[in-house]
Amino acid sequence: MASAFRMRGQAVLELALLAPLLVFVVVGLVHLGWALNVHQVLTNAAREGARVGTRAGATAAAMRAVVLDICQDAGLNTADVTVEATPGAPNVPSTVTVSYAFHSPFDTLFGHLFGGQGVIVRAQCVMKY
Repeated sequence: MASAFRMRGQAVLELALLAPLLVFVVVGLVHLGWALNVHQVLTNAAREGARVGTRAGATAAAMRAVVLDICQDAGLNTADVTVEATPGAPNVPSTVTVSYAFHSPFDTLFGHLFGGQGVIVRAQCVMKY
């Protein structure tokens, strides 16, 4: 009887020691998944902006507008989005670089790892004219 009680106590102790670590790993994976989703949105926005830049008469402002529209449609805060756009010309490719300061609801847990600034997610696209 005492042996069974000891084994249950040991299992409870092992769970108490490992549960916080397992929760931390799961929360970290969710955080990573959200960051990868943001990267995918930025990659798509950069590609669409570069596509606009390959048209004749394209301007950097038109390229930025397309990128910011895509980011806003995806639910990103456009105040945190930085767009560097260069329209193309014959034999000169159009270039778009999009950066976003990614913040998640888990920043209170992971914020100290990145200095409280969030993670900078960046995507770039270069497309021939």
